[in-house]
Amino acid sequence: MFQKGSFINSYKIFLLKIYLCNNFYSLIFITFIVKMLRKTILFDLNHNEMLDIDFSDFSDLSKLLQNLNLKIKKNENKDLTKKLLENVDVLVLGNPIDDYFSNIEIKDIVNYVRTGGNLILVSEYGADFLQKTNLNDIAPNFGILFEKNLIKDSNNHNRSSILHIQNFPKNNFINGLREVVIGGTCSLFLNKGAKPLLQTDQNNFWSEIFNSSTEEWIKDKEQQHTIAAYSEFGQGKVVAFGDIDIFCSDDNIGINTLDNQKFLHNIFTWLTDPVKRSDVMSFILEQIGQVQNNVKEIHKTMNNVIETMSILEKRLRHLEENQDSL
Repeated sequence: MFQKGSFINSYKIFLLKIYLCNNFYSLIFITFIVKMLRKTILFDLNHNEMLDIDFSDFSDLSKLLQNLNLKIKKNENKDLTKKLLENVDVLVLGNPIDDYFSNIEIKDIVNYVRTGGNLILVSEYGADFLQKTNLNDIAPNFGILFEKNLIKDSNNHNRSSILHIQNFPKNNFINGLREVVIGGTCSLFLNKGAKPLLQTDQNNFWSEIFNSSTEEWIKDKEQQHTIAAYSEFGQGKVVAFGDIDIFCSDDNIGINTLDNQKFLHNIFTWLTDPVKRSDVMSFILEQIGQVQNNVKEIHKTMNNVIETMSILEKRLRHLEENQDSL
């Protein structure tokens, strides 16, 4: 005999199984999509960089990147080429020492950023001069230069190289910070539209330059110094730091100190967001303007050369006429 209640219960169980099955496959699909959309961050180690993400000193940085759903990769023994940088969203050159980037690598790095890649450059006190590398063959393409100095704070009783930054420039991605701590940094010189991320106050901060003959640090300039900066270049972005310690797990100057982690969180989030189309167009127009200015300068130089040749031609003709008259 047909039992209506039994049929309805079986039907409900059948629908539940379909629902659970659909949700199971939906979950698999969503997980797959999330993995596909993960951004990749590549740490270069082929130039003897100090920022090795697998070192215990950078374990908290690794956790932050994982929390941001970034896929971490390392390059340990290959030159940086266009092919190697394919599908890399952020490239990190974390304080290379005793090694140099080739001209071909530099060209490919610049093109990588221009076409949508993002770059983090990290130096240390003394910059290329003490670190014996050539980040300054890369950074100026983006309006940034690492200066060969060490920044100190006279407010500290011991005139320490540990800097406490409490005033921040206004922009869209580092708001809400109260204090960031940086230790042992060089300063950055900016042009070509590069902008400061971290700056010292106007007073009580000075730079010291290393004298290789006496092997001593000599006081140089007491002024405001930029110690971290950013730039937008084509479809990509660049962030530069004058010190590596903010990435480490040191309790006094590392990632877990005050607002350091929040600062880095904002930086990585900004880097992995696409550049606005309007900003790209502004970059293209700026590049066209520079080309036009260069053409004008070349035209001016050629006119000067032509004018000089005309004057020389007249003088030669005058000398020939004088010789004929003799």
